[in-house]
Amino acid sequence: MLIKCYKLNQAISKPHFFILSKGNNSGKPLDTACPNCFVCICKTEEEKQQLYWLFYGLWQGLFFQPFLTGSVIPFVRIDDVKKVAVMALEKITSNQEQFNKNISILQLLDDKSKVIMEQIKLIKQTKKALMYQVLK
Repeated sequence: MLIKCYKLNQAISKPHFFILSKGNNSGKPLDTACPNCFVCICKTEEEKQQLYWLFYGLWQGLFFQPFLTGSVIPFVRIDDVKKVAVMALEKITSNQEQFNKNISILQLLDDKSKVIMEQIKLIKQTKKALMYQVLK
């Protein structure tokens, strides 16, 4: 695993994902790059998936919150991200089976969450349409 600052339009050939570095969602793994992110370069696609979901779990568990710095726009330093990742990797290596089980549950919950968010979006659109129908 290699974590480094991402430069826009940087070509990366190995499996990789991005980690948000600024804002209250610092530490969140991303599939696409943004201006304020780090890149995590992995050796294999399997390692990428494992690390992506590890970072997702760390982000959901607010493990990066204590490391946020900055008075106006909070950000996390790359060294702190690496430190949290190494600590987490050490903990999961002793209980890989339980980690894999938890990741499966996280993926399922994430999929369900996306479906619910889409349903909420459709409900809001329907409410607007109903009111426009009455008030036009």
